[in-house]
Amino acid sequence: MINSKIPDKNQLDNSGQLDLKETASIIQFKIVYWGPGESGKTTNFLRLSEKFNSIKLTNGYSIDTTDGRTLWQDTIFLSFKFDLKGSVYSIIAQVVTCTGQERFLSTREYVLDGADGIVFVGDSDPEKMEENKRSFRELVGFMGPKKIPYIVQLNKRDLKNAVTIKDFKKQLGLPLQEKYEDNSLVVYPTVALQGENVVRCYQDLLLQIIFNYFNF
Repeated sequence: MINSKIPDKNQLDNSGQLDLKETASIIQFKIVYWGPGESGKTTNFLRLSEKFNSIKLTNGYSIDTTDGRTLWQDTIFLSFKFDLKGSVYSIIAQVVTCTGQERFLSTREYVLDGADGIVFVGDSDPEKMEENKRSFRELVGFMGPKKIPYIVQLNKRDLKNAVTIKDFKKQLGLPLQEKYEDNSLVVYPTVALQGENVVRCYQDLLLQIIFNYFNF
């Protein structure tokens, strides 16, 4: 028979089984996937969930509209170890996507709250360029003066009429060079349906977040 009795506080204090010091090496980050509707944010989320299935702390959840579009957010927690100069840290990354639907603008700002890093997911469809620009301006406005690391992803590169990366950069006002000084790409080309470059985007952003956290 299982003993469901709640232990006495004094028993907990004196048991020696509860070592709060173990939490000292645990660091949690929040990564938000942002972009216009149907650009591929949830697809990125699904590919990460599949790729890192063995280190998922949760199975994740998604709240959708009746037509299958994200209503609130997709959320999953991933855990891994990070060795920094001989010190091992347990990193917990909360990965969330915000809805791209214009009518849920207020929820997007809420989902962005507390973000440590952001992936902006743009759509390669030329007809979606205005939505890309509007969503990116909105993101920059919400971030304000906060120095939150972010990377820009251009998804659906397999489209036959895909916009060129150069034109995409011009439209969003991004630097025209291929890479920044830290060797990260100005724009990451992806095909999220096949998982192409999805993990690289995630890993590169996570490294930026960690370096930002430790003030490197």
